[in-house]
Amino acid sequence: MAEFRFSGTDGSATASEGTTGRSRDVVHYDPQSSVHAIVRQQARAAPHATAIVFEDRAISYGELDRLSDALAAYLIDQGVGKGDIVCLFVPRSLDTVVAMLATLKAGAAYLPLDTTFPVDHLDYVIGDCEPKVVFVDSCTLATIRLVPSVKGTVADLGAVVAGLLQVERRPLDPVAVDGGDLAYVMYTSGSTGRPKGVSIPHRGITRLVLDQNYVELGSGDVVLHAGTIAFDITTFEVWGALINGAILAGLPDGRFSVARLRDAIRDNGVTVSLITTGLFNLLADFSCGELPTLRHMMLGGEVASAEHVKRFQKAHPGCRLTNAYGPTEITVMATAFDIPAAFDGKDVPIGGAISHTGILIVDEDQRPIGRGVEGELVLTGDGVAIGYFRRPELTAERFVTIHTDEGDVRGYLTGDLAVLGEDGILLFRGRRDRQIKLNGKRIELDEIEAALRRDPRLADGVVICQHLDQSHKRIVGYLCPREGTRVDDAELIRAVMERLRNSLPAYMIPSAVMVLEQLPLHQSGKVDRARLPVPADVLPAENAPVASRTEAMLLEQWRNVLGLQAVELDRNFFDLGGTSLQLMRVHAALETSLARPVDVVALFKHPTIRELARFLDGKSPASARAMTAAERAGLQKKTMSHFRRSAS
Repeated sequence: MAEFRFSGTDGSATASEGTTGRSRDVVHYDPQSSVHAIVRQQARAAPHATAIVFEDRAISYGELDRLSDALAAYLIDQGVGKGDIVCLFVPRSLDTVVAMLATLKAGAAYLPLDTTFPVDHLDYVIGDCEPKVVFVDSCTLATIRLVPSVKGTVADLGAVVAGLLQVERRPLDPVAVDGGDLAYVMYTSGSTGRPKGVSIPHRGITRLVLDQNYVELGSGDVVLHAGTIAFDITTFEVWGALINGAILAGLPDGRFSVARLRDAIRDNGVTVSLITTGLFNLLADFSCGELPTLRHMMLGGEVASAEHVKRFQKAHPGCRLTNAYGPTEITVMATAFDIPAAFDGKDVPIGGAISHTGILIVDEDQRPIGRGVEGELVLTGDGVAIGYFRRPELTAERFVTIHTDEGDVRGYLTGDLAVLGEDGILLFRGRRDRQIKLNGKRIELDEIEAALRRDPRLADGVVICQHLDQSHKRIVGYLCPREGTRVDDAELIRAVMERLRNSLPAYMIPSAVMVLEQLPLHQSGKVDRARLPVPADVLPAENAPVASRTEAMLLEQWRNVLGLQAVELDRNFFDLGGTSLQLMRVHAALETSLARPVDVVALFKHPTIRELARFLDGKSPASARAMTAAERAGLQKKTMSHFRRSAS
């Protein structure tokens, strides 16, 4: 590890180069430091060291510093100032990371948005934040033009960056920012019927990746960047690498598969990765060979599967494995559990508090209670968010002051029920409300119900989370039509779901829907969700006879992946409630069963069992000819859209 000596008023650094040719600025956590100031230290200490790699494109720390300076100056010229918002409506890319850093240098905060969000959702979020600049690319420009609330400058990020590369760059006048200032706003599902923005300060980020007890990061590391930018795992990926002088290796946004994820880890020499539990399970099932450079894998977002942990450890015995827990409001992570080698437990704990983070269990009066007693989990420390963006009432409700023997402490009231063991290990006991986790996404069922009740055709609408078995769960919707609505059930479902898709992210759309003349009620008048009928597709049923071994293989795969008993051969995979993560499992299983590569785009072109079987058997007209460039581009765009919705 190289030591650095800083001199001069500009904070420039001198360093001795190590044998690897990379040097590292030894940075320790300081709650007053800004993210971009630390990245600049790394750039000055090792300007020629590689900072970011995306396939055939790479950038050094020195060039990253200069280019982000130029982009920050562009933002300032557009009227962006301290505390303003810059919207990133772009896919994961090298330019996107540059824009994140530039936004911070301009004193502003970035708002990352999923490029698959529907227009109504975008309109609410952008109207809530009022960004001064909205960065787009050629694919997202058409969507953003449909959003009425966009008032600021709309700019093509790639074109702006390309232009900056051609002009002389002037020095950037620094904007005074400290650790308590706003760095980014990330929107999550809201129980009041609208999404809410979580405001994260600079110190929340720096505390996550400096002087930590759950991970060691240095200039010799390569950190994988595979997360959607609107998902908070990206915070660890991007800033964990750049704050520590490591290489950020990006998986380009595009066709996502287990094989591409595996190859990205191998080809880039990735050493550290944090991925969702769902992706980890896929990698454990279909990793297909060694990952020689990977020394530390972290997973989080959902309850970990002990069986997949054991499978991964058997395949990769030299890789450290950590199970992580933390809501967006604590800046990605609050607890971590280092899973011991040859783990043989039935349940994977979520561990103890990471550095700069505190854990409290409180009773209904928000008074701390002792270890071994169940209560509500409160998270404290420097990772706690500033609050909910422009939502003071909700902020006051969830970000509370707890009176302890050591004094008052501010914390986030999670809504999670938990027990703190005598050994300091946290045991999760469920939720106090109707929030669920599905494919790593946090979903408030009340937000879906509020959207249904805004539909003029419905007298009421409710949703539940249905557990199909130990490994599968889904959202089921129940529609009660308004008196006088004169359409059949199928037409009502189609119309209501179309309206819902225009207002909610795809991962919040119910997978199964039923129409009921009236909802079952308790004597109190509230809906009795326990008496709602079970959709027929989970009941044992006669499946249509299969015509080939390929159809039989696909039928079995779809039933296993979807957790359904009845699967029709002509039903679209996504209409059955399938997600992109589940389609990745089908794709990986197909390649294993057939012992040959299968283009993942084919699964979108042939989304039913019957169509896909004919394609795989060479009997489909499409399999007899190559797709045109336009057809492939259209299908790849559709594929990318689906994968961004739930693969990360």
